[in-house]
Amino acid sequence: MSNSTPLRFITYLSPSVPVGLFEAVVHYLEESLGREIQLIYESRWSGPPSDRVDPFTANNADIGVMCSSVFLKLVEEKKTSIEFLELGAVHTHPRSEARPIYFGDIVVHSDNKDKFDNFEKLKGCKWGYNDPESLSGNISVLAHLKKCGTNASFFGHIIQSGSHIESLKMILHKTIDAAAVDSNSLINFVNSYPEQRENLHVMTSLGPFPIYPFVANSRLPAETKTKIKEALLNMHKSVTWEEKLQKYGVQKFTKTDMSLYDKEKEIKEYMKGLKIETVYY
Repeated sequence: MSNSTPLRFITYLSPSVPVGLFEAVVHYLEESLGREIQLIYESRWSGPPSDRVDPFTANNADIGVMCSSVFLKLVEEKKTSIEFLELGAVHTHPRSEARPIYFGDIVVHSDNKDKFDNFEKLKGCKWGYNDPESLSGNISVLAHLKKCGTNASFFGHIIQSGSHIESLKMILHKTIDAAAVDSNSLINFVNSYPEQRENLHVMTSLGPFPIYPFVANSRLPAETKTKIKEALLNMHKSVTWEEKLQKYGVQKFTKTDMSLYDKEKEIKEYMKGLKIETVYY
């Protein structure tokens, strides 16, 4: 392997998306590029927080993946060295039709599936969400509430869980009644804990939403960015690496462009000014 300066890959999606997926991606890129890559695992936020200089602008990261809502905010502010790599993952889902999308599944405990058999029945419930910047876990829910002629006061009690995985655990423990959970997080969770599959019920789903963007530091040489993109687009063509992707519910990586995020921009514009009041857990 080359002795050149290691590349730094940062993920903001774990633990909601298993870190094992990104370990596999980094391992594959090292093999494809012949270059050492360090994995940075940031679990506190869905993307770079607004009160800090993002790691790409600070030149502390070279490649990464984050929640699309944070990505769009950074792009709109035009104060970042983040560059969209124009690719995203195609996750396995019965409704995805091999598109780079995912859904926000409204999940309740199976014991309560008759009590909460539609969204309107959630009025006054104990609601959980992962992160205020999460499209599937919060932003889309606020937009849906507005569409229904109400706001976050619709829920009786609101708790920020910290991640989609914690939201699922809180549903299982009945600390909360329901939450909107990233469909990919739910699939990976029940695959990891098959004994819990029968205890979680998807009441309905919001979406589809555009998949999490892969980004690069704009300072990276164009040749390096091209090699990274081409390598990821070809990852599924190797039987060995395709199996590793499928382990985490990913079929392949595919080309995208900024138009994929137009719907999200519309959602964010629609729910502008709406906030969720939280009791931290």
